[in-house]
Amino acid sequence: MKHKNPWLLSLYVVAALLPFSALGRLRVTTTTTDLAALVETIGGDRVEVFSLSRPLQDAHYLDATPGMVVRIGRSDLFVENGLDLELGWVPEVIRETRNRRVRPGGIGHVDASLGIQAIQVPDRIHRDMGDVHPSGNPHYTLDPVLAQQAARNIADGLIRVDPGHVETYEANLEAFIERSNEVVSSWQARFEPHAGARLVIYHKHFDYMLESLGLVVVDSIEPLPGLAPSPRHVAQLISQHSPDTVRMVIMEPWHDQRVGRQVADGIGVPLLILCPTVGSCEGADNIISLFETNARKILEALESSPRP
Repeated sequence: MKHKNPWLLSLYVVAALLPFSALGRLRVTTTTTDLAALVETIGGDRVEVFSLSRPLQDAHYLDATPGMVVRIGRSDLFVENGLDLELGWVPEVIRETRNRRVRPGGIGHVDASLGIQAIQVPDRIHRDMGDVHPSGNPHYTLDPVLAQQAARNIADGLIRVDPGHVETYEANLEAFIERSNEVVSSWQARFEPHAGARLVIYHKHFDYMLESLGLVVVDSIEPLPGLAPSPRHVAQLISQHSPDTVRMVIMEPWHDQRVGRQVADGIGVPLLILCPTVGSCEGADNIISLFETNARKILEALESSPRP
């Protein structure tokens, strides 16, 4: 379409480059859909949110793209998971952006992991440990109570860039904290008869959530984090476990489900494909429902499988 009014065309271009706040709402970019859901929960109709990763993408392994640089550069607020989850691509993207406000230390940058008490922090790092995270397990948003600290960090960021709506952000934060405490307490009570149930996992993705439900991870299909299992490792895993010692196998949908099925069938227990992120399963459209969907799947499997 040909624009007859050059002044109007230039106005369109300028509007496209302005921060979203100049047009009425804050433009927020996050690295994961979990963080995007938290931003929407705290920001409400004050925010327009975009996640750089899709629900069924493993955020460990994204590639930096020019589109990411442009998206972050036009944002009022950039929120990353932290704990080295995005170590392979976010630093490169941040270096390329001209928007200094969203770089670490800037008013528009949020590391959502600040204040999180991480688990599985290694005492030392060396090559034969696999793809370990020096700062600990980064998948804290799978547990809504732990995600409260991420929500606080996001609220602080929103207040920094939009101080005129501090009461809105604080009220939404308090509502999320109250709701998440109630939900997790309710599920913990339902899991009490199954406390100590032992599980095999594929990758250490759900550990925070499983720990909050009183379940115990005893082995993993990955011999080392990020390393695909060999046939020999799978055979050893099957030989070491039975339905008397393990209740189920849990994995993420982006790993090889044939291997998960082989291990579960070999042991003689159910295989559960859980929801790793907001939006990755039907009904898991926010942090609370993500937790509830996963908890429901696990509880149904525990109640339907024989106890040792």
